[in-house]
Amino acid sequence: MVHKILRYFAYSITIFFLPIFLVVIFLLRNFVIIRFLSVPTNRIGHFAGNIEMYLSKKKNNNTEKYYDIAFYQKYISNKFLAKMWRRKLNVYPNYFVFPLYFFFKFFSKYFAFMKKHICVTQSFESRDCDNTLDNMSPQIEFEKKEIEQGFKQLKDFGLDESSKFVCFIIRDQEYLKKIYPKNDWSYWGYRDYDVEDFYLAAEELTKLGYYVFRMGKITGKKFKTNNKMIIDYSKSEFRNDFLDIFLGANCEFCLSTDVGFDHVPYIFRRPLASITDPISLIKFSSKKFLSIFSNYYCQKQKKNLSVSEIFKRDVAYFSNSRDLEKRNIKLVKPDRNQIKDLVLDMVNYINDDFKLDNSCEYLSKKFINVYKKNINSNKFISDLNSKLKKSQQYKNIKLHSEYFGKISPSFLEKNKHLYT
Repeated sequence: MVHKILRYFAYSITIFFLPIFLVVIFLLRNFVIIRFLSVPTNRIGHFAGNIEMYLSKKKNNNTEKYYDIAFYQKYISNKFLAKMWRRKLNVYPNYFVFPLYFFFKFFSKYFAFMKKHICVTQSFESRDCDNTLDNMSPQIEFEKKEIEQGFKQLKDFGLDESSKFVCFIIRDQEYLKKIYPKNDWSYWGYRDYDVEDFYLAAEELTKLGYYVFRMGKITGKKFKTNNKMIIDYSKSEFRNDFLDIFLGANCEFCLSTDVGFDHVPYIFRRPLASITDPISLIKFSSKKFLSIFSNYYCQKQKKNLSVSEIFKRDVAYFSNSRDLEKRNIKLVKPDRNQIKDLVLDMVNYINDDFKLDNSCEYLSKKFINVYKKNINSNKFISDLNSKLKKSQQYKNIKLHSEYFGKISPSFLEKNKHLYT
């Protein structure tokens, strides 16, 4: 209650002095444009990915003329990441900045010149659509004492500085149900996985000498195993915000079901082995990405669809389970053997310096050619932007530029119906 009163008091002060602030901002426009940035702190994926892309683009575009004033949301998904971003952003109290941000955002709908004072970071802006990250160093880094602290904490799990480990991030609904209990998240059910399907992959990695950390701040089913090299970190008493970031930044690679945390290894340029649906959102921007996806089973025709058929049936992009149900399409998710093959392919891919042998490269090019033909079609681009504009008011979304990432060779070998 006290915090609420203080917040509204601070809002009142800002609103009272708003005319003065506006005069100063407009007078300075010829020298520096002051912009306001609402940092999406409530979801770890956007908190990491959007801000990394924002800073990378700003550095790439050499925009010295701007002075950006940032503020955090009420809920912060990771306090250590918030601390790291403060080293790079001009972060001011939400209480004082939000009214100014709201003013410019509201009136920018009616006065175009006000749009220059808003930094927009929407969901899709966490994607590296211009292949920027492979050519730039991470925008944040650990201090020496933090690196020492990280390796010291790893000793609690039996690791030393020479130990190699892989992060598993497996999506379920527990986090969103806990943070947003009033919302119905069933429409995202197609993104949830059973942790038991990942046991085999974890076991195989330990045979190769890797430790496996099952990540997550709030998770459902426990990752049950007697293997001491497989650690359900999400349930550990030693889990903390600092170590979440340290693990993601230093893992050999991250196996992800395309969920928020994978943006942590992403912004630290760590390799990603992803299971991604819908297929239009597969990550191809970096050579360090290796992916698989579900089979799209047509219940009417009783067959798995090819890539071209997936696009033709208008399910290459969707954001709701009902979109599939309406078209009688069922996702047949990768089974435990396909997930095992993905991580083993990733180990080989890393060891071969992110190169495939000639036969695997041939299959990869066949798939990419079919994929590019469909995703670059005028129909798909038009339909995608229509859907996004209608639901979230995005405009002219770009999903891919150059294709450096690959589809897992084992997956392509066993699913030739996709591209033949």
